[in-house]
Amino acid sequence: MTKFLSVLVFLVASFTIQAQTSIKGTITNNETSQPLEGASIYVSAINKATATDTLGNFRLSGFGKGFYSIQVSFVGFETEVETFEIDDEQELNLNIALEPQPYAFNEVVVAAAYEKPQQEETFKIDVIPKQQLAKTGGMSVMDIMPRTPGVSAVSTGPLVSRPVIRGLSSNRVLTVVDGIRFETQQWDDEHGIGINELGLDHIEIIKGPSSLLYGPEAMGGIVRFVEEKPAEVGTMEADMEAMAYSNNRGGRAEAGVKSSMEKFNWGVSALGKLLSDYFYDGFNFRVPNTRLLEYGAKGFAGINRSWGNSKLSYTFNQAFYGILDGKDIVKDEDGRIINIDSLEKEKFPFETEAPYHGVIDHRIISKTTLLAGASTIKATLGYQNNHRTENEELAGNKKGYTYLDMILKSYTYDVKWLLPEMGHFHTIVGSQGMHKSNTNGGKGTTQLIPDAEINDVGIFGVSRWEEEHFNLSIGARYDHRNLDTEESPLAAVIQPAISRTYDNLSYSFGVAYEPMEHLIFRASVATGYRSPNLNELMSNGVKLESQRYEVGSPNFVKETNTELDTSIAYEGKQFSLEGSLFYNGINDYIYITPTGQETNSNLDPEVMVPLYEFQQHDATIYGCEIMLNLHPTGISWGHLETSLSSLKGKLADGGEYLYQMPPTKWNSDLFITWDHWGKLTEWTFNIGTNTSFEQHQVASNEMETPGYTLVHLGLDTHYRKMEFFLNANNLLDHKYLDHMSRFRSYEIYSPGRNISLGIKMPLL
Repeated sequence: MTKFLSVLVFLVASFTIQAQTSIKGTITNNETSQPLEGASIYVSAINKATATDTLGNFRLSGFGKGFYSIQVSFVGFETEVETFEIDDEQELNLNIALEPQPYAFNEVVVAAAYEKPQQEETFKIDVIPKQQLAKTGGMSVMDIMPRTPGVSAVSTGPLVSRPVIRGLSSNRVLTVVDGIRFETQQWDDEHGIGINELGLDHIEIIKGPSSLLYGPEAMGGIVRFVEEKPAEVGTMEADMEAMAYSNNRGGRAEAGVKSSMEKFNWGVSALGKLLSDYFYDGFNFRVPNTRLLEYGAKGFAGINRSWGNSKLSYTFNQAFYGILDGKDIVKDEDGRIINIDSLEKEKFPFETEAPYHGVIDHRIISKTTLLAGASTIKATLGYQNNHRTENEELAGNKKGYTYLDMILKSYTYDVKWLLPEMGHFHTIVGSQGMHKSNTNGGKGTTQLIPDAEINDVGIFGVSRWEEEHFNLSIGARYDHRNLDTEESPLAAVIQPAISRTYDNLSYSFGVAYEPMEHLIFRASVATGYRSPNLNELMSNGVKLESQRYEVGSPNFVKETNTELDTSIAYEGKQFSLEGSLFYNGINDYIYITPTGQETNSNLDPEVMVPLYEFQQHDATIYGCEIMLNLHPTGISWGHLETSLSSLKGKLADGGEYLYQMPPTKWNSDLFITWDHWGKLTEWTFNIGTNTSFEQHQVASNEMETPGYTLVHLGLDTHYRKMEFFLNANNLLDHKYLDHMSRFRSYEIYSPGRNISLGIKMPLL
């Protein structure tokens, strides 16, 4: 131990006493050579940001010897990433010219560990900026993800939903927040994604198996929440954003402040949401208890040195989600759905009343980047505490009684070593691990899943071979998992303790080829795996949200999959076009399906509820996605975006369709921009449609769903440093059933017309 501490002290001292130098340069327009004022400069290795002055000049200090990547971005131009080396104490001069591009298609992505423009990746990464939430009138981050081709959402009302990537969801889609996998009892789609927009910069979505860098359970893909960059060095920034919604008379607000010095940065932010029950058919039908109360806060502090940077953050979030009680929804003599929630006297109720979910999250994350000459070490440590309760109705008590009480604690580590460049090869090796414990608290009267412990460890290696017009990536990963449960004395049917071990070897191979400027071919094959979750293994009881009895099996084995992807993309001055095909073969696919039978509820033996069972068979999912953006240079004031995605999921043996597969969808948006009108500037108007085709390819005993088209409008503008938003979703107040909504089994329609108003403004 003494020797180890001595070595550690020596390494820290070595990093600390490194000589420091700075970089400077000028950012210009590549076509006119004019300097660009206000261009953003960011170097992630030392976590520092700045902006260019009126002459396009910038300067950043605090660099030690090593290799760095610098990101340069400016509105209306392609973002550039350049690599440079500091090998002495001389100030380095960097002059970078940006290519004009009004519409961002080559965003910088970090989901693959390297900072690379999109065109250099061997697989497509979709990027969704945080500002899309306000620009589209969304109430949560899940409202903006389904606009991405191949991505949809399985929902339990408009405020509780989880992402579906190419037909896969739940534990098959990995959520990564601030660099660690987010654990929130994600085995149940009815629990929602559990993440909000607090401290967010953008979302990155990878479609297809992505286990190598992020671990198991990424069979369908990854949703990565990327935190905002620090304030520019020597500044303090503060802003706020607020939105109000007409349909549920609710609102959300967020405010934050952050500051950076040469060697230190910090920030705090807070968020609150209050939303009532939603309506459809004008304000004639209120869907009972679909309300939300949520609030949270986040703080971080970091240091920047020539050896790299380190950052510690803490996030708190508490939310109360109403649960639709099926007993309140009945049909009259004419077969029409009516709400008999007779105890509710208010038209727009906000009070939290049983039944409801209560969720409290604590998250502590430490992120460190160490620069070791030509290589870089990145280490992320995380602790998460997710406390989830479900309260059921109790006569004379609005808060009811605690039906479920679950505490999930997770400890994670993630270490990546970016090795020195060897010729054309860039290689990453690393390890990840997690210890996760689920405990049923003493307040709950029942248990859906048992007390359990899960231990994961994985090692991996990924290598990229890069040339000017050709990129190749190859990698492999080994994972080991232990799962141990305890007997469940409070379960509807007592389940014995079980112990399971899972091992898996995953691999991926991908190529990207650019035969001519703006044209890219991509092809990849990747494998993934996940072990059965606790719900699938041990579930035996009624789910309050869906009012159905679910039965799992402790005999399920691990799932594995192999996905083939091919795509072609052209990104030019006049238009961009991308098409992709995928085929996903899944071994031992676990799915839930209605049996067509009813059984007694464990809450009330006199009540009969539908019986659903988990089953396991091989399956295939295949489909395509097409995206077209028209932005003629001769029509600088407008552009058109349209996309189409379609897939089919079937069991491999009998050919039966898989349960709750997304229907074909077609989204289109027309954008019109102009400079000013009176004192208001930077106007953007858009009108668009979201079309969902009818879904007849359904599992046995699953409802078919008719198609529909929704119309939406959006308008945003600026007054000085303030930005204003006006949106109308489902403008024509169309009544429709969403195939991915759990409410469709009640024949309850999705939200009607919703008009939102918003403002974003600086506070300093």
